[in-house]
Amino acid sequence: MSASSIAAAEMPWLTRLAAAASADALRRNLRAQHPELAAPRRLAILGASDEGRRLAGLCEAQGIEIAAVADDNPALEGAALEGVPVRKVEALAPLARDVPVVIASHRTLKATRRLEAMGFAHAAPFALLQTMDPERFPPHPFCAGWLEDLVENRRAYAALADALADDFSRRVLDAVLGYRMSGDPLLLEPVVEWELYGPAGLIDYGSDEVYLDGGSYDGDSIRLFIARVGGRYERILGFEPDPATFARLAANFRGEPRVEPHPAGLWSRSTTLRFDGAASRASGLSERQGTIEVPVTSIDAVLDGARATYIKMNIEGAEQEALRGAARTIARWRPKLAISAYHRAADLREIPALVRRLEPSYRLYLRQHDGGLIETVLYALP
Repeated sequence: MSASSIAAAEMPWLTRLAAAASADALRRNLRAQHPELAAPRRLAILGASDEGRRLAGLCEAQGIEIAAVADDNPALEGAALEGVPVRKVEALAPLARDVPVVIASHRTLKATRRLEAMGFAHAAPFALLQTMDPERFPPHPFCAGWLEDLVENRRAYAALADALADDFSRRVLDAVLGYRMSGDPLLLEPVVEWELYGPAGLIDYGSDEVYLDGGSYDGDSIRLFIARVGGRYERILGFEPDPATFARLAANFRGEPRVEPHPAGLWSRSTTLRFDGAASRASGLSERQGTIEVPVTSIDAVLDGARATYIKMNIEGAEQEALRGAARTIARWRPKLAISAYHRAADLREIPALVRRLEPSYRLYLRQHDGGLIETVLYALP
């Protein structure tokens, strides 16, 4: 199938992208579709963590009234954003149903459905505000430049559709493009597979897997892998640069000699980088910015020619550098790859292209494991 032969009915958002006049035209269209958010005077916030705090600060600075702040996380009970107390989501019930509710989270589908069930007419991801009006609502790095990237690289996205190995991957791609262009998380609902790194019917496991986990956090994705292989594996190497998080990772697997925690990030070479040590999944590596310095290494340097059967990377935007640092391992062993492709706008198209350059024989699949702007994963299979 060539990119030009993909029917508009199969990929309606790719078709709309091909016809888009400019990123500004797409932005004007969004404002016309969401007049309640084009110049909001009053809104409610769902989500009181990092993005909720940031949105509340922007509202305060611009004179936008915060009607309510809601979050069911018990750890946030008693907190306040810009003087507005954080209440449980049910506390939104007294609000008029035409008050816009902005979901200040990367996970938006379930929240949208919940607000819809409560009768709210205008529920929207914070990412939509950032896309519509990036000057007033500076974008999070995950969604910065979405529309510009899509319009300027529409041919690359058409080529990506052509390169994907199955129709479901093309449906996922189209839904992700649609979410970026419209801000509507309901577009993702038909394609979401909620089990992270568990694409249905896609990956076969052997009994002697050598699994490399980039961005191990405290070992949650390692535990998922061990459960999927029924505890039958040869070796697991986990990489986590955040010192506090690494301590938990090492403690969690202290009694399992086949799991090897590495206190380092993955990169294209061995060096020292700056790190935003947030002790969370939002932490990230940078050559210039960050609160602490941490060691990084490459997969090729760590393995030194040894076998790998499966490499997973969720490393907050360092995926392309880390893939370059695994070039020899990929060429020699052709391991299964599961690579996050959402930390930067261009990752969605650049990571598949890079993988194909490293090993042209790979079959490429795209899967979506959450109902929002995160957990878009490229699977490359030999």
